Amino acid sequence: MSNPSRNVLLIDSTGRGHAIADLFQRSDPSVRVFYGPGNSSVADERICTVPEISLNDPGSAVRFCQARPIDFVFVSHIDALSTGYVDFLKSNGIPTIGPDRAAARLEASKAYTKSLLQRYNVKTARFAVFDRPEPAKCYIRGLDYDVVVKADGLCEGNSAYVCSDQASALQAVDNIMLARAHKDAGNRIVVEERLFGVEISIFALFDGKEFLLFPAALDYKRSDDGNKGANCDGMGSLSPHPLADEALYREIQTELLEPLGAAILGEGLMYTGFIYIGAMLCDDGIKVIEINVRFGDSEAQAVLPKVQSNFVQLCEGVLLGTLGSMSLETDDKCYCNVVAAQGPTLRLDEDGREIRQPGWPHGDFEVGCPISGLEAVDRRNSRLFVANVRRDAENRLVTAGGRVLHVTGFGDNYAQAVHHAYANIEKIRFKGMSYRSDIGLIYGSVDAKRQRWEIPSLPWTWQMPRGALS
Repeated sequence: MSNPSRNVLLIDSTGRGHAIADLFQRSDPSVRVFYGPGNSSVADERICTVPEISLNDPGSAVRFCQARPIDFVFVSHIDALSTGYVDFLKSNGIPTIGPDRAAARLEASKAYTKSLLQRYNVKTARFAVFDRPEPAKCYIRGLDYDVVVKADGLCEGNSAYVCSDQASALQAVDNIMLARAHKDAGNRIVVEERLFGVEISIFALFDGKEFLLFPAALDYKRSDDGNKGANCDGMGSLSPHPLADEALYREIQTELLEPLGAAILGEGLMYTGFIYIGAMLCDDGIKVIEINVRFGDSEAQAVLPKVQSNFVQLCEGVLLGTLGSMSLETDDKCYCNVVAAQGPTLRLDEDGREIRQPGWPHGDFEVGCPISGLEAVDRRNSRLFVANVRRDAENRLVTAGGRVLHVTGFGDNYAQAVHHAYANIEKIRFKGMSYRSDIGLIYGSVDAKRQRWEIPSLPWTWQMPRGALS
């Protein structure tokens, strides 16, 4: 396919979506990206926000495509995927990349995915599934190892309770099933063995038959420094993963991707687009923790800037089923993404009393806080991706949610990438701004005998303190 100009519709609204839109326009000067519902704060003349498109209404995307020439649609938000967006667009004759509703269960149901991995001999932790609390508690009391308790359904990345003792595991069951902390998503739970090692985020593009592997990343899911605090969508990432080498990528291909591809084909799932495997490098090999049916957020902001291939052409390979004959070109730089989130703030109620809002992801958070300093970000050594940012009635950029924006620093090594990320994020200000100060450090350990997984020394000379800036 060789067109003088291309129009692509991207369905997303996150920092990940901004990174994908940026990859489209950066790698192909002929492409125009319609980003729906998108984000009005994205400042690029070839990325056009389409607010009338809804993540929960595929008909809105069909109407948009019928009104103008669109070469294909790329769906990358789980809310859209899990509601059958791809199914609906394809039934209306629109070329679309993304898993259909049945395939989206790989992310929408942890119990379904664990059972599938087990049936197709994909390495994962031992587990059991329960739809009532008492049998789950009885099972936990009989174990001699720590567990992770997870709500089965979609919970925006905060439903995994990593437990260090039996009491906390039993409490996690109560939180999910009795207190209904995650509502209907917790009607069923997965109790699985807690894995120890170093986490790795694995990404590949899939055309229904063949995978094209992308650089791996190290994700920071905990909200606070020292890898403490709440499990959340992610507070930053590093790419390439410091422990990934050619031997590990070969192991990923043979131990994870090939059997997973066989599982997708064996189950008759209609799957195209990105797949994300969250895995653990353990003493006895690499094991799957979770599967997502779209690119990771915040990993996309660290991985996709590395890509030098024409992404439109790769997507055309997906649509034609010829991805197996294509290769991925990347640069040799290191990237570090740091998330600026809406932290704790104080506000006055109607009676003039101070109310403390704990901030994301711990509870209520303030929105509508003006953002300054974005123009000072040095584009020679960093990238800026917006997430929960909007324009107010005065056309000011203000906060609109938990994870507000992402600053990705890059350089010839990890030290430079980390330095550039923090040197630029400190230029940005909004009320309650909060971020981790330790993105780039590696947490976890593996057997020292496995020399290829030995944790490297990553020295750098500059680090920002974490805090809530007013």
